[in-house]
Amino acid sequence: MSADGAAATTAVISAAVMTHPRRLEAAARLAASLPQWRTAVVPDPSPGAEPSALRTARAAWAAVGKDAGHHVVIQDDVVLSRDFAAHVARAVREFPDTPLAWYANWNSWNGAATRAAALQGASWVPAVPGEWTPSLALVLPREDVEALLDVVPEHPAERHPDDAVLARELARRGRQVLISVPNRVEHADQDSLVGNDVYGPRRAACFADGAAAGVGPSGTVADPPHVLVHLFKGRIHVVLGGAGTPRRMSRTGYLRAVGLGERGQRRCGDAVAALRAPAGLGLLCEELWYASYLMALHTPTPREPVSGDHVRRCLRSLVLGGTADRADLRGWALGRVEQLVGLAEKGLRAGFHDRAVHGRPAPLGPERLAGLPRASTIWTHPLTLEER
Repeated sequence: MSADGAAATTAVISAAVMTHPRRLEAAARLAASLPQWRTAVVPDPSPGAEPSALRTARAAWAAVGKDAGHHVVIQDDVVLSRDFAAHVARAVREFPDTPLAWYANWNSWNGAATRAAALQGASWVPAVPGEWTPSLALVLPREDVEALLDVVPEHPAERHPDDAVLARELARRGRQVLISVPNRVEHADQDSLVGNDVYGPRRAACFADGAAAGVGPSGTVADPPHVLVHLFKGRIHVVLGGAGTPRRMSRTGYLRAVGLGERGQRRCGDAVAALRAPAGLGLLCEELWYASYLMALHTPTPREPVSGDHVRRCLRSLVLGGTADRADLRGWALGRVEQLVGLAEKGLRAGFHDRAVHGRPAPLGPERLAGLPRASTIWTHPLTLEER
């Protein structure tokens, strides 16, 4: 047996695949790919009732092994990296008291944090406060599992999804989730059972199989990002963290606020003009350039060079994830993804150049932040390309 296989086998871990009877075959195949954990298949305990991810997740967490120090719950519609079990076993040894997530959605705040961490060469990034906990594949120490089971009944009445309840309960106990960079789990092409298809295709922010490289040391944990570049429905929403509730600004509002209103305009204009985008999509191209530019402005220089493939993987997810929620933008972007990734690369280089020359933009003061809208309103009142 290889060293990686031995590591995965000796870790004290149990696992469960949460599923619905309609997906039992897929869940069984996924569980069979993880025999070292004696992975259980846990179906919805009330399949005839209204679909509830929380109800099924609760049953899956309750399947924790009697002697397991950690429990993994995996959703049935995922693709695992070929070394997934070995990555989990190594991470559990390195972070024995930490909840570990293995996926971040490409158009979420956690996805934005994952991309920023990947660009600085980090292996982990703290989950963003105020957003749901990525739960497609999540490892919890036993004490977190037991605490969750204590507060969530077997047949929960609340209608909140499992990822929101996990975020709430972990935050209530002061627990910090770390997200793997790159992501070791990808979302598969299956219809959602709980209505999530309205958000368009769902993919990882930075998925890498990593089979060729094997499983090495985990590396560094990125600092919690205080400025996130969230591209959603084709528009930049700058998410500003810090000590309080996350706040939001538009791209133009943020650039004006930090005194950068004109610095990138000519370079952006030249790059966008070269694409010859049709009328109405020029603003989308500007947003893509500036999303990469702002990301670079707030990304510390990596200690070692980050591979070009890794960078392009992140930028590809920025382009496709940032347009996923609108079918019209998604189709146009998908047909020109390489050109748009190239546009984003130009913005990234410009941002890294300006950071090296001028430094990182100064943070906004607490009084200014307090007067901004809460970032959570992005989900209910996002900016669109039809408004300036």
